[in-house]
Amino acid sequence: MNKYSFKDILEKNIEVQDEHNNEISIQLDKIEIPKIQRDYAQGRESQGEVRKRFLNSIFEALETKTEIDMDFIYGSVKEVKVNNKKINMFIPLDGQQRLTTLYLLHWYIGTKELEEQQRIKLNSLLKKFTYETRTSSRRFCEKLTETTLFFLKKPSEEIKNLHWFYKSYKQDPTIKAMLNMLDAINE
Repeated sequence: MNKYSFKDILEKNIEVQDEHNNEISIQLDKIEIPKIQRDYAQGRESQGEVRKRFLNSIFEALETKTEIDMDFIYGSVKEVKVNNKKINMFIPLDGQQRLTTLYLLHWYIGTKELEEQQRIKLNSLLKKFTYETRTSSRRFCEKLTETTLFFLKKPSEEIKNLHWFYKSYKQDPTIKAMLNMLDAINE
């Protein structure tokens, strides 16, 4: 079984098994969290200890430049038609929490650390990640990849003050959890 980074999954061809268990190489055009998945939980207020341990592991691996094994991500790849174009969409059945945290971490670090052209390139990759669970979650992810913060306050405060952040977003449990996670990453 091959190992891929989150960025590899968004950017490069990956090996998957087809319906006949043959390995094939494909480029993923989209990662979509399906409706059947629960809301993003790692950012929930009640998950502070889980969040802290997970982020500490990630940041330790980043600081020491070592690999971290995050277990497998399991799902299916579907060929779907979008705007009369066929695309390969990955639908995770297991790994949604890790994928969402990695999405947020990449966005945060890219926004904070990368030069404009690198940030634009990264955000175009991050646009491949979306939620089908709720329209508000999907739009939030889309808008986040179009946003650059200055980190003068907590990320959640800055994001809530952006013109595209609707009051209804505060009621979406996935968005609330994402904002909590961004604040935890910032800390």
